[in-house]
Amino acid sequence: MKDKSFEVTLKCLFCDSPLQGDTDQELNSGDMIECLECHELNDYDSVKDVAIDEGEEQVKQYAEDEISKMLKKTFK
Repeated sequence: MKDKSFEVTLKCLFCDSPLQGDTDQELNSGDMIECLECHELNDYDSVKDVAIDEGEEQVKQYAEDEISKMLKKTFK
């Protein structure tokens, strides 16, 4: 099996735009991140949880696709 990498972008909970900011800034639980598009404040923990869920869904879909491919090869 080949190596696969996944990328998830942190998105605004209000307008779904990618959140951008200072890459050197370290965020902690309870911090608020301002969206540069809609200027709403996003809770870091909530944004992180949504991104984790999205990443898990990507991994799940990839695994299902790989298993399906292997099964098709096995039962040709």
